[in-house]
Amino acid sequence: MEKNEKFSAIELIKNNYKYVLSILATIIMAVVLYTNAVDLPKKFLVLLFLIASSLIIVLPRKIEYATIAIILVMGGMSALISPIHDIPDEYVHQARAVYIAEGDFNLTNNIKKLKVSEDVKRISEHTGQTLVNETLKETKHNSKEFSYSAIKMTNAYYSISYLPQAFGICLGNFLNLPVIVTYYLGRICNLLVYALLIFLALKISGSLKQVIAVVSLIPMNIYLAASYSQDGFALGIVLLTLSIFMNMIQKKTDSIPNGHLLLYYLLCAILVLTKFTYFLLVLLPFFIPNEKFGKNRKLILLNKILGIIIVTAFAAIWFKLYGQVKTPQLADFLKQVNAGKQIHNIISQPLLYGRVVLREMLVNLFNLDNIFTFGALSYGISNLFTLYAVFAVIVYLNNATKVIINWWTRLGILLVIAGITGATVLALYLTWTPVGELSVLGVQSRYLIGILPLVFLVFTNQNKQMEKVKDFLSTKAVLNIALLFNICMILSTIFRYYN
Repeated sequence: MEKNEKFSAIELIKNNYKYVLSILATIIMAVVLYTNAVDLPKKFLVLLFLIASSLIIVLPRKIEYATIAIILVMGGMSALISPIHDIPDEYVHQARAVYIAEGDFNLTNNIKKLKVSEDVKRISEHTGQTLVNETLKETKHNSKEFSYSAIKMTNAYYSISYLPQAFGICLGNFLNLPVIVTYYLGRICNLLVYALLIFLALKISGSLKQVIAVVSLIPMNIYLAASYSQDGFALGIVLLTLSIFMNMIQKKTDSIPNGHLLLYYLLCAILVLTKFTYFLLVLLPFFIPNEKFGKNRKLILLNKILGIIIVTAFAAIWFKLYGQVKTPQLADFLKQVNAGKQIHNIISQPLLYGRVVLREMLVNLFNLDNIFTFGALSYGISNLFTLYAVFAVIVYLNNATKVIINWWTRLGILLVIAGITGATVLALYLTWTPVGELSVLGVQSRYLIGILPLVFLVFTNQNKQMEKVKDFLSTKAVLNIALLFNICMILSTIFRYYN
């Protein structure tokens, strides 16, 4: 028995030593790239090496379990080492989660009703501080409330986006944990729900599991999911929705269950409340050949059209409702923002202002490097974007021939990509950019991460030469590379705040 165990251990080391060496090399590279300090945080570096090496060695064989393991381990580390409110707009997202945890689900323009416990104030007073800070460790929950109008900045998202974080806060308060522990518990609960949504997405994505796994492991996704940002929940829903679409396009004639289409439209309705512009995914089933759904093509077409109409009507209602909650003008330039006048400019001079919107669409589609920029867009690993682009090409080659898409479906995917990109840019031009500006303020590449699986689908190819390179890189190797980028993300945070 001892000989077998010894043999197994040797085999385990032999099969994984290249991965372990890649982790060591990545840490050394990050030291060179991201810090000038002589006194390195050695304990952090050794701990990260041991955790990452152990993770890759014992990584489950099934891709869905392996992906979730990486999300939970890397996300858990990010949740704990990221300073208080380091993630973009985390202070208002945390306040909204507290607001919901205390029983308030709907926003209002009445500031007197926008009350949260003083826990929010106490946490905000320590913005930028890390887990090692001792100040808040003995501070317990305080039910005394104060008015906090900044919550209205989250008006575009309904409460469903914050239920995971709110649950963590409720649990922490119920257990009478220190405020700082409850704060981190809210982050962890958000991460757990993201992991669950990705697990479900991987289960149903068919032969395209690798594509969904790699997108879900983009460092920015894990960074956001391990915070109070609603983006974690929203991105999980986006990838789950796209997995159902991928599942449907892989089906043969008469093989798509009716429940798939209904579930798809339900998720699109949830996207209305969580990631508004992504409700345009509702159009994709219209471009799937009707014969895949059943013999009654007229009924299938009617169902598709009804689904689009219902979700679009729901989106229009929600747009009207959340627009009634007026966001506070926290910056001087916002006083020059006027959606009505901006629309008038676009209509009166479509060539001039249409070009502004189109240019911003193209720039953000072809230049996604700030998905590797963290904090207040102040640090990160954006100099690795070229390497990540090479990795993305490898993933494409690994999977490009696994699905067959006709020209009609491909056209629909292109239209939806253009629609989501255009709607995202236009929304920020109307609500965040001063009237008459010839550039669009506030557009960040992370807003478009959700379309990446669609971009992959556009370029799928049944070329015989490409068939020869299918799966030339093993799933474990692909996941290991994704892990290396996340290690760099963790290290960029450590070198920023723990030197």
